[in-house]
Amino acid sequence: MPCPLFRPGSPLPLSEVFAGTCATDPSAELSAEKLTRCCNPGYARANCRHAAAIEADSVRLLVRSDDGAAIEIAWASEFNHHPVAVGTLRISRSLPAVSTTLEHQARACAAAYLHRTGQI
Repeated sequence: MPCPLFRPGSPLPLSEVFAGTCATDPSAELSAEKLTRCCNPGYARANCRHAAAIEADSVRLLVRSDDGAAIEIAWASEFNHHPVAVGTLRISRSLPAVSTTLEHQARACAAAYLHRTGQI
């Protein structure tokens, strides 16, 4: 359930925590502590000025289906565990360009799913 501003990159070694960047300042380096405490789990309003300034405080992601060509990810942006917006994204296995922060998060969710199921 990442922060809505978090753009995940690759998983950190031996963990389910992702490295990545903040959409507010993609060139800034995020510390391991900030990644673990704020960016990856979301709900970071008290610990991050960027998170405190936006409407949602977390994005919940769930693999909805996998037809072999694409993985459908259901998502909900939340404020205090209540939905603000919901939808689905279809993530192609052919890796098209990613443009939005939500697409980065959905692609990371799909990659974690493929890793857990032994497909990558």
